[in-house]
Amino acid sequence: MPEYKRILIVKASSLGDIVHALPTLVALRNRFPKAHIAWLVKPDWAELIEGHPDLDAAIRADFSLWSWPRLISTLRHERFDLVVDLQGLFRSGLLARLSGAPERIGFAQGREGSPWFYTQGVWLPNPQGRPWRLIEMHAVDRNLAVAVHLGADVSHPQFRLGSSPGADQAIEAVLARAGVRADERLVAVAPVDRLRVRSWPLDRFVEVATVLAREPGLRVVLIGGPSERPYAEPFRQAVGERLIDLTGRTTLPDLVAVLRRASVLLGNDSAPIHIAAAVGTRVVALFGPTSPLKTGPYGDGHVVLRKPLACSPCERSTCANVNRYECLTSIQVQEVVGTTKRLASQAPACGELSRTAARATCT
Repeated sequence: MPEYKRILIVKASSLGDIVHALPTLVALRNRFPKAHIAWLVKPDWAELIEGHPDLDAAIRADFSLWSWPRLISTLRHERFDLVVDLQGLFRSGLLARLSGAPERIGFAQGREGSPWFYTQGVWLPNPQGRPWRLIEMHAVDRNLAVAVHLGADVSHPQFRLGSSPGADQAIEAVLARAGVRADERLVAVAPVDRLRVRSWPLDRFVEVATVLAREPGLRVVLIGGPSERPYAEPFRQAVGERLIDLTGRTTLPDLVAVLRRASVLLGNDSAPIHIAAAVGTRVVALFGPTSPLKTGPYGDGHVVLRKPLACSPCERSTCANVNRYECLTSIQVQEVVGTTKRLASQAPACGELSRTAARATCT
């Protein structure tokens, strides 16, 4: 295996997918300790990886058509000798080819013809011969298969998601102003997902938050992006002063700091559950149409709540069930409250997560 000196990782989006690729970065750094490693990422998510201890550079790319000439010029100027395409799409494969790197590696089962542009294709284990999107393999392990192909040791995957002293201090100041005591545990709640089909009903999140906020020793922190500000109003009305509403008020480093500080995160199958798992915070994840085997919180100590209906997981973007969203609405408030309280009372999960995607799954 060549000792590559300049490596580019292509994983531009989405936020949760970028988190899933972090153990591959760490594995490649351990395999090629002297290499210059860069990461091609969309500007929206760049803050998550900038400053990562195993990364030398983050190349921001918006992927608009008029930005391509400059982007290609930048990549050629960097003279990468290896491109690792973890996105697996036509656009990412084409960029890998146009980068000028002599070696380009990606998934042999990649979508949209992306394997056409690779010099090395990594085949994922798939004994059933299923389509790419149905392969029952966790996204973290799927990415790590590329690192294994390059001779890396992946027996103990690590995310090594760095911390920002400024963000840590800012969040501690927010918590202090909210009157959070040293002996109180934080329950972070991420109630909104960009896909309605993956979202547990908002009113049930409100009910859970209200119950948890009344528990001695617990405080509820509401998180979400700027576009989710309207969804925070029902929580403010129901929970009152016991709620710490950070919706739309955190940068990505702030969000990492909040989730590292929390005892447990409650959320749908969305980016916050993956960031929380990456920093060692226990997760209560609510799953319906998606498979926790593929995108559940990675590591030990987490709990996935789901109902094994005949149609779930369907991996669809729209619900075809006569009983709309039954896979999610079948999850009851009482079991979510009980599970979250139990995890909040336990010691934080270890920051260095195990290789397996093992987790408790309640049905």
